[in-house]
Parts: sequence; C-alpha cells; structure tokens
Amino acid sequence: MKAPAEAADFVATVAGHFIRRRGRGALLSPADLSCLAAWEEEGVSVGAAVRGIDQAFRRGGEIRSLRQCRWAVEEERAKAQAGGTSRKAEEEPPLEDRLAALAASLDEAARGAEPAYRQALEDAAGAVRGLAAAARGEGAGAVETQAALDGVEDDLLGRIEAAAPPTERASLEAAAREKISGRDLAAEVADRTVRAITLRELRRRLRLPSFAI
Repeated sequence: MKAPAEAADFVATVAGHFIRRRGRGALLSPADLSCLAAWEEEGVSVGAAVRGIDQAFRRGGEIRSLRQCRWAVEEERAKAQAGGTSRKAEEEPPLEDRLAALAASLDEAARGAEPAYRQALEDAAGAVRGLAAAARGEGAGAVETQAALDGVEDDLLGRIEAAAPPTERASLEAAAREKISGRDLAAEVADRTVRAITLRELRRRLRLPSFAI
C-alpha cells in the first residue's frame, strides 16, 4: 500500500490528468472517486493510470466518466505486471458468470453489513442478477452491460454515503484529512482527495467488490 503522501499524489495527479483530457468540469462523481481510490488501493501506478486514460481517449467516443477508462487502465496494469504482455481475452470467464460472481459478492457483503447499509447492498445484488439474466437470455454486450453496472454502482455509492451515520462519516473525513495533512494541495483537490479516501474506507469496511467487468 502506498504511504499517505503518495496516495494523495496519486489521487491529485490522476484526477487532474483525466479532468484535463475531458476538457470540462472540475469535479468527479462519487463513483469515479471510488474508482480512483480503488486503483490506488490496488497498487495501480500513476503511469499505468495515465497511459490507460490516454488510451481510452484515443479510442474515440465521448468519455464522460473516469470509469469508462477502467478497461484501458486495467490493460496497462496487466501489461506492466506481465512485462508488456496484456492478459488475453479468452482467459476471462463468460460475461454472465462474471455478473453472477459480482452479485454473489454483493450478497455476501449485505449479510455482513450493518442494517443501515444492508438494503442498498441487497438491491444492488438484485440489479446485477437482472443484468446477468439479460446477458444470458438476450446476449447483452459488455459495453452496454458495463454502462448499466455503472448506474447500479452510482446508486449504491450514493445510498451508502447517505446512510453513513454522521459520527462515522465525520470520523472518516477527519482521518482522511489527517492523511493528507502537510501536502500542498489546492482546496478543491484536497476536498476531492478526502472524499475519495472516505469512500475507499467505506468500501473496505463493507467489502464491496469491483464493478468493472
């Protein structure tokens, strides 16, 4: 795991690069902040994240969300780990199996969660099972399914943030600000970093799986 200073640098650098490439808006959504924090937690390097973002934009299409770059960042990380060779697509399980595994992970998280969070997790698991059924019965593509998953994740993270008891939220935010204390960050970047760290900690406590397929 990176040291606090490095974590702050990762969030600020990668978020700033994405915002510059997007060319509009100065804020990331809660789900994008969570994605960014997950990359930092998983040990994704700044270089791999930046190269992945650039690759996603080079492929064309309108990139509105950082999560739309996840496939490219994962590809860059896999290349780095394998010495330049990316993971082969045939190694991936079928889409419906990946969705079923995600739903099962959400079910498990719901069973271990406090009551305040349980319904949101159960609803997310149900939504993912619906996507798995669609992938099996209608042959839904990965791109469309990922977009739908992003919506499920948006809803889940919003509900989790809203459900967090005020004292817990305040404690997490205070701990996050302590982690980045002493860093020369603009106020807006500092606020984004605190939110990312807070969301990451909530995800860790609830054992939320990745929504990237």
